[in-house]
Amino acid sequence: MVEASVQVFSLPKNGNSVEEYEDASAYSTHRFAIADGATESSYAERWAQALVKQFIGAPPKHIRVTPVPLEEWLGPLQKEWHKNIPWDRLPWYAEEKARTGAFTTFLGVEITPAPTKFKLLDLFRTRKGVRWHALAVGDSCFFHVRQNALTKSFPFEKSEQFNSRPLLVSSNPARNAPVWKSIQTCEGDCKHDDLFVLATDALAAWFLKDHESGNKPWTTLAQIKTAGDFVEFVECQRKKGMRNDDTTLVLCHWKDGDKKS
Repeated sequence: MVEASVQVFSLPKNGNSVEEYEDASAYSTHRFAIADGATESSYAERWAQALVKQFIGAPPKHIRVTPVPLEEWLGPLQKEWHKNIPWDRLPWYAEEKARTGAFTTFLGVEITPAPTKFKLLDLFRTRKGVRWHALAVGDSCFFHVRQNALTKSFPFEKSEQFNSRPLLVSSNPARNAPVWKSIQTCEGDCKHDDLFVLATDALAAWFLKDHESGNKPWTTLAQIKTAGDFVEFVECQRKKGMRNDDTTLVLCHWKDGDKKS
C-alpha cells in the first residue's frame, strides 16, 4: 500500500486579512500544487486557485517532457477566469488593470504511478518504481528530503536566485510569451519515509538560507503540527528577516508499503 501523509499551512502577510491572502494550494493522494498570486495584478487569488485546482483534477498531459506545452491546458482556465470577472461593475481604471490579466507563480508535483484499488497492480507498479514529476513557473519551490538530507531543490538551488521579479503565468494569453521557454521540469524517485516540501517564495528563501548556514530546515518544519505552530514559526522568522509575504507550506511524508524499495 502506498500512502502520503499531507499537512498544509498558510498565513497572509502581516497587516492583511485572510480574505486578502493571494497564495493557493491543493492536493490529492498523489498530486500537490501551490501558487503565489501577484499582488500587483487583479483577481490574482482567483487565478492562483484555478491553477492549483485544475492541476489536482487534470494536470497537463505532457508534464514529463520539456518544454511542457501549457497553452492547451491553460486555455479553458483563462476563459473561465475572464468570464467570472464582474466587468460591468468595475470602474474604468480597475477594468484597464484587469484586462492586463492576473499573474501567479505555479508549482505542481505528481507522483506516479497513482495508487489504485487493485493491490496486485500496485505491487507490480511499485516494483517498477514510484517516481515524482515536478513542473514550475516562477519561484515557488519543491524540496525532496531523504534520510535527513536534502536530495533535491527545485527550481531554485540557492537563496541568491530569489528576486523581486519572478517568472509569472498569466490569465491573459498575450502576456505568456516569456513563460513558454522558461518552464522547468524535474523528476526523481520516491522511497519510504521521504519528505516532500512545497513552499512559496518567502518560506522557500528561508529554507535555502537556513540550509546554506549548515542547518536542516526540514527538521524545524516537521515540528509544525498545528496552524498555531505555523503562525508562531512564521512570525518569529519575519522578525529575523524573512520577507513579509503570503506564506504557504505543504508537507508530504511518503509512506511506501515496500520499505526496501
